[in-house]
Amino acid sequence: MASRLPRDPSNRDEFPVTYYVDSLIQILHCVSDSLVQCDATTQIGELYCEEFDDVDLELALCCFEATHKVAFSEELWKISPEEYEDQTIEEFIERYLDSREQRDPLFVTKRFLMFQDALTRALTEDGPSLPPPVGE
Repeated sequence: MASRLPRDPSNRDEFPVTYYVDSLIQILHCVSDSLVQCDATTQIGELYCEEFDDVDLELALCCFEATHKVAFSEELWKISPEEYEDQTIEEFIERYLDSREQRDPLFVTKRFLMFQDALTRALTEDGPSLPPPVGE
């Protein structure tokens, strides 16, 4: 069986798109506790359900970036999710993934801080429906 991994792991351009697509799908399954079932042809908008929302997708993308030491383009973080919800997972990876290895030692930290900010915003928006803190 032929390996899909590159011969030189430092050259990430050798990874085929399918490698990244398969990896993102595995991460989506993990983040959703296997509640979201998808494949390369699933549209991003089809991922959303009661158990999986935009914050979960952002967590999956941050995990993906940290796992592979690659980044999604800055364009992705500046547009609304509605602008890519009709794209399949494969189209999404082809469009927004920059497969160059990230060498900034703080890259992963910065990405998870971005996620923390998104989570804080989501919790603030949902604030009135959250139960009150214990003891109040």
